[in-house]
Amino acid sequence: MTSLSYCGEMVRKHDPDRFLLSLYEPADRREALFALYAFNHEIAKTREVVTETQLGLIRLQWWRDALSGYYERGDVLKHQVLEPLCAAIQAHDLPREDFDNLIYAREFDLEDRLPANLEGMVKYAEYTNAPLISLALKVLGQTATPEQVQAVAAAYGLTGLLRAAPVHLRQHRCYLPEDLIHRQEMSVYDLYDGSAIQKLPPVTRAVWQEADRQLQSLHAAPKPLRRMAKLTRLYLAQIKRSDFDVFSSKLSVPPLLREIRILFS
Repeated sequence: MTSLSYCGEMVRKHDPDRFLLSLYEPADRREALFALYAFNHEIAKTREVVTETQLGLIRLQWWRDALSGYYERGDVLKHQVLEPLCAAIQAHDLPREDFDNLIYAREFDLEDRLPANLEGMVKYAEYTNAPLISLALKVLGQTATPEQVQAVAAAYGLTGLLRAAPVHLRQHRCYLPEDLIHRQEMSVYDLYDGSAIQKLPPVTRAVWQEADRQLQSLHAAPKPLRRMAKLTRLYLAQIKRSDFDVFSSKLSVPPLLREIRILFS
């Protein structure tokens, strides 16, 4: 068995869904995808690895400056993710704007604020996923409409946030809509200390319905988006079977025949 590159191993360990989806793509495009997803992991984990907001901003600025150096002067700093990322940028003519947008979206994580409402949560899901999806499609030589990209980004992002909610809450982080939480007569602090977990399913259901609605609006998308949508539907079905309890142990097990079912998307 061929050993994975540094980026491939990072994605396999920290972003298994995108790693799985990458395996359905042509072998000569996978390393570029792994570099993209490893970069995404590096910026997405910023909130978890810093103790102060300013340190997080400095970390994100490092990536912004490093990419600026490559795009403006061709400089490539020695770094296990940046080097293959720059190679992918060169090979596939990837636009700088999408990288800038991803970095900017991650600054929201450092503010430790909940989305005010469901619309805000949808926008966060789009901002943190759509540019990455667009970059991956360019690596694959595929095209999609902005509406298709936004629909999959929103649905995949919302579903991922639901599945990650228990981890986020234990870290005293929350990406669920503040108005929906208050509607259940609880505060985010009640979720942080675990005293109101039983009140969470109606909030989960509302987010679930929006993710499902986004997928219903998806039509005639290219195969990579259809596979991502299929994986999202499998997770949504799993959440529904768990009665919208994101703390259910059932959600820790991958959906049955996930790999085969994605293949026939």
